[in-house]
Amino acid sequence: MNRISKMVLRMYVPAVVITLGGLATAEAVTRTERVLVGIPPQRLASLSFLLAILLGTGWALHSSWRLYRWARGRELRCACGGMMSRLRYNRQRQKYRKCLACGGKSLEGAHCAGG
Repeated sequence: MNRISKMVLRMYVPAVVITLGGLATAEAVTRTERVLVGIPPQRLASLSFLLAILLGTGWALHSSWRLYRWARGRELRCACGGMMSRLRYNRQRQKYRKCLACGGKSLEGAHCAGG
């Protein structure tokens, strides 16, 4: 698997996990057969799965938007050509970004290949 494929996989896996987690939650709520807060379990299960689908779709759309911007050269790039993550802080409270393709880290303010 090449670096770009890993980057795309890292961006879309959370959307799939959110959706599958919603499905598991809906199944668990349905099997409990207990009325919670006056809402029947079937309705609560369908609402939880709907929420998970909406969150997963939102995450996938955001990832698609970032990939579109990256392909157009509007996102920060690593030296390997991969997209940089959001701004993070390490234990020394230094700002850094992580490459979604190769996994390398670069301190904020350090030279990036793109911009």
